[in-house]
Amino acid sequence: MISDKKRKVEIITNFFALYGQAGDGERIAAYVRIFKDIPAEFLQMACDQQALRSKFLPSVAELVEGMRSLIGSVDNKRRVKPWHEAQKEIQEGITRTWFHGCLGEPVSDEDYGKPCEPTWSTPEIKAAVDSYGFSNLGKAMESDMPIIWAQLRKAYESACERKQEVIVNKHVLEKDAQKLSEMVSRISGNMKMIQAAK
Repeated sequence: MISDKKRKVEIITNFFALYGQAGDGERIAAYVRIFKDIPAEFLQMACDQQALRSKFLPSVAELVEGMRSLIGSVDNKRRVKPWHEAQKEIQEGITRTWFHGCLGEPVSDEDYGKPCEPTWSTPEIKAAVDSYGFSNLGKAMESDMPIIWAQLRKAYESACERKQEVIVNKHVLEKDAQKLSEMVSRISGNMKMIQAAK
């Protein structure tokens, strides 16, 4: 039986061959090292997916993005929603709670403007809404909505980027957090010197 590492070398080498780069042993080794914790079967799926999408050899980051897409295809809770889906959910939340109340019935005149906070499907959508304020969204003038949507989109994309940053950092630091802390302590004096030189 072939070892997991050899199987990954084979997968990555064949992937590089699709782009005429099977002889690039250093980069193949780097890809294999980066994906050492990924099951070989899943790595093969990600390579197959990218081979059908990319005209040029995908970077590690593009392969990881493809892996996220594959996971999102089978587990909707882990999928990062594109902005148009997040915007639709926010719009439906505004309409549902401001105009139809929490129970789905029309809001009376005395209850108008007293919405209940909807439950958002992802923390990133909640962060975007919270950045502007749900109450403010419901009271916004229709003419202001294009600017508000742009602000919400920026907040949503920032929240999604931060989520990915946290996931990547956690993965990278998982085994070497103590080592990094020691390095930071050792170089902190040099950092002050570098900052002073600016």
